[in-house]
Amino acid sequence: DDVLGVATTADHAAVKLRHGGMLAAPLVVGADGRKSLCREAALIDIDEHRTRQVALTVCFRHTRPHHETSTEFHTPSGQCTVVPLPGNRSSLVWVLDPAAAEATATLGDADLSAAIERAIHSILGKVEVEAGRGLFPLGVVTARSFARSRIALVGEAAHVIPPVGAQGLNLGLRDAATIAELAIAAHRDGHDIGGELVLERYETMRRADVGSRTVAVDLLNRSLLTDLLPVQSIRGLGLYMLDRIGPLRRAVMREGVAPRASQPRLMRGEVL
Repeated sequence: DDVLGVATTADHAAVKLRHGGMLAAPLVVGADGRKSLCREAALIDIDEHRTRQVALTVCFRHTRPHHETSTEFHTPSGQCTVVPLPGNRSSLVWVLDPAAAEATATLGDADLSAAIERAIHSILGKVEVEAGRGLFPLGVVTARSFARSRIALVGEAAHVIPPVGAQGLNLGLRDAATIAELAIAAHRDGHDIGGELVLERYETMRRADVGSRTVAVDLLNRSLLTDLLPVQSIRGLGLYMLDRIGPLRRAVMREGVAPRASQPRLMRGEVL
């Protein structure tokens, strides 16, 4: 909220602040969400398609410990994901069809608490919602370029996908680590950290990872919404195999969090 706009020139980028100040740097990293001012300043268009889904978000207290474990339920309308917070508290991302999301969001605290407890099969005991609820239409958004004019986009400024397996978060972390790694290397070698060489390298390094994850998550999400029995059977078989075959499950989880082909050195714990 403190940033009014972003502008770029041939040799620097400038961020205009609400109180009247100005920040200038050779590179701006745009981590400002799906309505990114940085993306707008760089004149980067997006490709987008919406799904008939809305995510209801809310935080709640519960009587059983979560043991620092995130749990995701797959339902006919989408995912219902519980994310642990400090103490006996968690946040919920509950994907519903638009009408159901609107109706659920207007429930009283007691009724919403009961609905959440049923949706997550009482795994956290008695649930009590906290103040504040959000509704977010879902879809797939991908920037046509991840970097231009001394601006590099990370996270939802560059790509938005349905909330499946925290893949959007993981992609954003790899974005940030990659541009940091490239900027450090350029500075060490005496190059312009916001120059075309760095930006083109960032685009190349992130495009395949983002593209493959977007396709995979979108297909899995669509498989939840279809009534086609063969699709449901294939998805069910895949999840069953992940549950029963330990090495396969660990390999899939490792690839989801830290893929070997596109993991930045910073995320491998290497010193740059």
